[in-house]
This record gives sequence, structure tokens and C-alpha cells, in this order.
Amino acid sequence: MQLQYLYGFFLALLSSLILLPFLMKYASQLGLVDNPTGSSRKLHKAPMPRSGGLGIIIPTGVAILVVLPWDDSILSFLFSSLIIVGFGLLDDVIELKPTQKLVGQALGVTLAMVGGMTISNVPFIDNSPAWLSYALTFVFVMAVINGVNFSDGMDGLAAGTTLMALVLIFLLAVEGNDIQVAIIAASICAALVGFLRFNTHPATIFMGDAGSQFLGFSVAWLAITVSQTETSTLTRVMPLLILGIPIMDVLQVICVRIKKKLPLPGPDREHFHHQIGKLGLPQAGVVATIYILQLILLLGAFLMQHNSDTEALVFYICYLVVVLGLLYAIHLQGWRIREANGFGGVNRRNWFFRRASFLHPYSGKFYGSSLAGLLVVFAVMSTEMPKGFIYIALIIATSVLCVRLVARGRWALLIGRVSTYSATTFCVYGMTLSSHPQASFGVFDLMLALLTVALVVSIRTTRKQYFWLTPQDLLVLFFVILLGPSLSLDLGSGVNSGALMFHTILLLYIGEYVLARGPVAQKRITTAALFSLFLLAINL
Repeated sequence: MQLQYLYGFFLALLSSLILLPFLMKYASQLGLVDNPTGSSRKLHKAPMPRSGGLGIIIPTGVAILVVLPWDDSILSFLFSSLIIVGFGLLDDVIELKPTQKLVGQALGVTLAMVGGMTISNVPFIDNSPAWLSYALTFVFVMAVINGVNFSDGMDGLAAGTTLMALVLIFLLAVEGNDIQVAIIAASICAALVGFLRFNTHPATIFMGDAGSQFLGFSVAWLAITVSQTETSTLTRVMPLLILGIPIMDVLQVICVRIKKKLPLPGPDREHFHHQIGKLGLPQAGVVATIYILQLILLLGAFLMQHNSDTEALVFYICYLVVVLGLLYAIHLQGWRIREANGFGGVNRRNWFFRRASFLHPYSGKFYGSSLAGLLVVFAVMSTEMPKGFIYIALIIATSVLCVRLVARGRWALLIGRVSTYSATTFCVYGMTLSSHPQASFGVFDLMLALLTVALVVSIRTTRKQYFWLTPQDLLVLFFVILLGPSLSLDLGSGVNSGALMFHTILLLYIGEYVLARGPVAQKRITTAALFSLFLLAINL
């Protein structure tokens, strides 16, 4: 079954990465361009392609149709999605009225309910009447669709928060042996990973209403499906916990509009991300803040998945009271946060970092040498790596070396990334597989911790934007924290998948810092990475 997950994931990821550049290029011909002229709500200043939704929807559909059997549940999901996507595309092209958008959403949700998507196990009510199940399902799914649509106002916000929710759904589906939900969730995750490559701030493409409404419907459909099976032991409040952020956005928008006597449907600047933005954070800081809030909520959902409905609901209510109450109190006091310097470069440095700035010219060589040395040592010690993996590493190294010789200096950064990423992945895995955890990895963990602290100091000792953190890095952290320890992949005897992911990702960040230091550093680390890949051959 793991192969099915991986097949669907990589099929959707590859399709997304191939399709999105073409969608950006031909967005104007498709009539899918977001022009900010005349709109005070738009944060971007120049026209932007909003065809990215198709780069999520089409790869997901391809992966589902290829990997899964076409049963009634799948066909219901696909046809319902088509209705919602169709109205979303119309809105992207000709801008429908709010009531027309709601009609399209209602048609899609109604068809999905006819196909079996219902909250049959209503919390706190045993043997609930059918009309209550249908009414609750309709209101919930409509709220999620619009909540996700509301959040699509900043680069990477809707895609990132939905991706995090889908990862939790995937884990719950795998644990409950719900193959269908797991594959659909993995496929949408992959399409979103491809989309975020172009949508993280500063974005080069938007998903549009077609994409945001598809994501809202899909994540609601999956959350209901995974928690409403006859054999499910999950709390019946689980859909609310998974999708608590968009639900919270809808609730607070309704309250604000009622207070200001504004019509409920229609655009404004009162959404949750706008409220956080009013605190003085830059766009990337707002997105990062909401990512952290989403991480807290999803971790709570994961830990409380088998708790009672009452406990789960109390947790969500407390979460709402704390988050919205704190935000209201800050606004009431008129507090503002200075623009943080953790995203997009270093603006202010304290005394310590200014005094340590003389070390910066040497940091590139230091990290390059450290990473090269670690890769070589790991390659030599990878005595238990399967021969098949070594042959794959040698094929990659030979192919990259040939491309490098033919390119003659072109594509240096791309070649460096492929070499460094491949060498890091293979060598860390080989080292992990071949070592006794207590014997060697205590020292390795200590070295890695020291390198990480030193890297943070190095980033802060210069105003030059060689390397900086983005909200997408928080998604990586989320995957490591939630996904890594939960994976049951057979990576070999004694291999901890979570630790392996953590070590690999930290070394990749060091590699990225070295690659960002210019052509000379790129050449050195590429050579070292290729050498370590070839060095694995001594273990054949």
C-alpha cells in the first residue's frame, strides 16, 4: 500500500511541476489574470496569473484516476469537485456575484451528500435524524469552502494551511487503513507542494477561486469521510479540529460584519489574516503566524483523536477563546509589532552579531568544508547500504557529472542542488543504516546541533541576503514534527524515520547556505557531493 501512496504522490507532484510553468505563461490567453487595479483589498501591485488552481486540480485528478479504482465514492467526489471548480473558474474569468458563487458551491455540496458525504455520527446525539445530518454537513462544508477561500489573500496562506490539514488527514487515514482517503490526501498534498514552489512569498502565481474552493471542498470531504466510517474510533469532532482555522475565520468575519452592519456576503479586509496584519507584521510574518496557530491546533487534534467528543469540543472552544480573545485585546490596546527580521533578510542586529560579523567572510568555506567532510565520512561508513541504492547513487552521480561537463558553467546552482541533495540523502541514510545509534549518533547529533547554532549566528551576522527563512520553512518543520515520527516506512533495521528526516533536512539547510554563497562555493560543494556519491562504491 505504501507504493500506492508514493505513486499517487509523485505522479501528482511531477504533473504539478510540469504544468504550472505553462499555466503561468498562458494565463492571459486563458483569461485567468488577477489585475489589482481599482481594488484596495489586493496586496499585489502588478497583474498576476491566477491559473494556479488548475495546477492543483488537474494533477490531483490525474493521480486519483490512475491510482484508485473508479467506484461510486470516487466518481461522486470528482463530479462534485467539477461543479465547484467550474463555478470557481467562471468567477476567476468574469467575477461572479457572491450569491452566484454560493449557488455553485451549494450544487456541488448537495451532489456530494447524495453520493454519501454526510456527518452521520453527529456529536452528542446518538441515532440523529437524517435531516440533521444533512443540514450539519451542508453548513459545515459550505463554511470550510468559504473559509479556505477567505484565507487565499496572502502568498502561500491557503495552500500552506490546507497542506498541513491534509497531512493530518493522511496520517489518520493510514492509521485507520482507509486507503482511498490516504491516496487522495497524498495526491493533493503533492500538487500543493508543487504549487507552493511558485506561490511562496513573493508569489509568481495565484490559485484563484477555482483552486481555493476545490481545496476547501476536498479537505472537508476527506475530513468527514475519514472520521465517519463505521469502524472509525476517532472523535466525532475531528472534522472541526482539522478545519478549525477556516471555521474560525468564517465565525469572526460574521461577527465583525454584523457589528459593522455590513452585508454578510461580499469582499472586505476583515478576515483573520487581515486582523493579524493590522498588528504591523509583514505579509510573510502573518503567514508564518497562522502556520504556527495551525500547527498548534493540528497537534492538539492528533493527540486528542481518540478522546471524547466533549473533551475535543472544549479544546477547540478554548483555542478559539484564547486566539480571538488575545487578538481582540491586542487591537483594543492598540499594540503594534515592529516588522520582524526573521523573514526576508536581516534588518536589525544586536551588539553581539555586529561584533561577530568579521567571521562572515569565512563562514562559507567553514560550512562547505564541514558538509563535505561529513558526506565523505558518511559515504565511507555506509557499509550496510543495499547494493541497489549504491548503484542508483552512482547512476545519479555519473549523470550529473556528464551534465556538468556539457553545461560548462551553466545551471551551476541547479547542478549543485541536485548533487548536494542526492549526496546528503544517500550518505545520511547509509550512515544511519550502518551505525549503532548509541555509538556514533550521539556524537553526530552534538556536531549537528553545534553546526545549526553556528548557522543561525552566521545568518544574523550580515545584512547581505545570502540566505533567509520563509514561511515554507515552517511547513518543513511541521512535516518533521508530525509526519516523521508517524511514518511506518520500512527503511531498515533500527532506522528511526523521524530522526533520519530531521538529520537530512538540517544538513540540506546547511547545503543551501553554502550554495547561496556564490559560484565558487557552488563549485566546491558540487565536487565534494559528487565525490561522496562515487565513494559509496567502496561498499559494494
